[in-house]
Amino acid sequence: MSSVVLVMLRTAIAESLLEALRKEFGLVLCYETDFTLAGARIKEYDAQVALIEAAETGDRDVSYCLELCSSLRKEAESCKLILMCPDQDEEAIAQTVNAKQDGRIDDFVFYEASIDYLTSKILAML
Repeated sequence: MSSVVLVMLRTAIAESLLEALRKEFGLVLCYETDFTLAGARIKEYDAQVALIEAAETGDRDVSYCLELCSSLRKEAESCKLILMCPDQDEEAIAQTVNAKQDGRIDDFVFYEASIDYLTSKILAML
């Protein structure tokens, strides 16, 4: 059975994704708000995909999350990494695009993405 780990602070988005993916597709899901536990959760659930949310401000910003993704890439090579990033911050977008080109992440989505789009993106990575 496929599993997905959501590492994010936006509870409403996480809960909507959990409901959509569990109900419609029967996936095993984990929602984690402690970013330091991302690697442990990915291993615990043998996750095929992880969605990591970068905050617009604060210590869980794009730079932090890209460092986390680099670490996760080494720890869990087979897990596909999707970064959720702000769409109004040109520097964050540039960092995210560079990370995708460098292979530190597999894909990215913007905050404004709908639940249907996020669901489709996750399913496409499985």
